[in-house]
Amino acid sequence: MAATNLTKQFGPIRQLGYVVENIEASVEAWMDHQGVGPWMIIKNVPLACTYKGEKTQPMIDIALAYQGDMQIELIQQTNDQPSPYLYYFENNLLGLHHTAYLCDDVDSAVSTAESHGHNVICDIRMPDGGRYVYTQVEALGEHIYIEFLSATDRMKGMFSEGIKAANSWNGDKNVTVIDMAALDR
Repeated sequence: MAATNLTKQFGPIRQLGYVVENIEASVEAWMDHQGVGPWMIIKNVPLACTYKGEKTQPMIDIALAYQGDMQIELIQQTNDQPSPYLYYFENNLLGLHHTAYLCDDVDSAVSTAESHGHNVICDIRMPDGGRYVYTQVEALGEHIYIEFLSATDRMKGMFSEGIKAANSWNGDKNVTVIDMAALDR
């Protein structure tokens, strides 16, 4: 698939995902050295996924902020369940993990990607009906992922509010923290 066709097929890349060792320290670094904020940290996010054909339940903490229309996602896995993140931690490969497209129809996007050589590595189903599918293409390397995100109303709202907050951010260090484990009580 030619590069220009990627944009026509999936739209622009909307997210850069980074695996980090310490979510709080990484958020601080992004604020101090990249001028990106404000940040929202979501702790104890349980993932119900199929990774390389096997059911697994990794637990992650994520942090989200925006630069222009681009969502920056920082990911720290907090358990040892198989996942597309665990290899990075076990091998100290911290840094860029994936690029992501926001898709109205994930099934169609994944089918199109597969027809152009992508291999599905992980399929994550969220309780809100959202779906996140990681694929790989041999030419990009074994541990670089392309993610297809469901453009649910909730996801589109999160992008809209995050972009708006980033545009008016005054550089303060206030970080919103949501603990999913506390919400389940």
